[in-house]
Amino acid sequence: MRILFFLVVLFSNFVAAQKTISIYFELDESSISLEEVKKLQVNYSSAHYKVIEIHGYCDARGSIAYNDTLAQRRMNAVLQKLDDLSISHEKALQKVIGERQLEFLSHAQNRRVDLVVEMLPKIEDSVSTTVIKKKEPIEPIIEETLTPEEQIAEEADQLETQLTQSKAGTVFKIKNLNFVFNSDEIEILSLPLLDKLLEVMHSFPKLEIEVHGYICCNPDPNDTKLSIRRAHKIYRYLTQNGIDAKRLGYKGFGSSNPIFPLPEKSEAEKAANRRVEILIKHAI
Repeated sequence: MRILFFLVVLFSNFVAAQKTISIYFELDESSISLEEVKKLQVNYSSAHYKVIEIHGYCDARGSIAYNDTLAQRRMNAVLQKLDDLSISHEKALQKVIGERQLEFLSHAQNRRVDLVVEMLPKIEDSVSTTVIKKKEPIEPIIEETLTPEEQIAEEADQLETQLTQSKAGTVFKIKNLNFVFNSDEIEILSLPLLDKLLEVMHSFPKLEIEVHGYICCNPDPNDTKLSIRRAHKIYRYLTQNGIDAKRLGYKGFGSSNPIFPLPEKSEAEKAANRRVEILIKHAI
């Protein structure tokens, strides 16, 4: 009887240490909205976790093959965002379910990715009570947490400073300019950075730049196709919005010249290697 009671308690604690976070998508979309990004951040800020399972779902519209592909794209988008937020998911079990398990009558509730997460122990849980009692009481430090929009706005201001104050030959990274996983589609959250780049290029007609694209995780430095497409995406955005192509250039360098050596040891290192840089060819 005691063994049975122990097993019941152990199982209850195990279940309590897990929960499911659902990320919802618009019809036929695989890009994550700002609201859903905030959901990931708020959950992680309140209690750190690691992702142990990822399930991709769709509503009943479209063929099974189409919905399986869409479910995988949605999972890829979530994986990319987990990388950006440095949330652990390296050993997560991935399941493409598509429309095979429609749990809700509402189409909107079926268009989602479920993350089964395991809560991580708090740092203070590992500190002995005796040590804590010996320490003098410390006033808590309340840090202001920026919303994703505020962080991007701050990065946009820094980008303007870098573009207008750098000398010819300077190379710098555009922070938080992110792409959908394994594609050249720019994350919606990053678009204000492109707007700021365009604004500065219009305001300073003597400024000439070259866009450099990089990827992570690929051991073949000669595989530059995706990095070229990403750099060209920014180049095309500028030319389509009135910037003379003579003032621009673009190149893709694949995984060469990484900030951290390959293979990367963490999601943060992968995110750092997966970047866009700007070369100032002619300063203002």
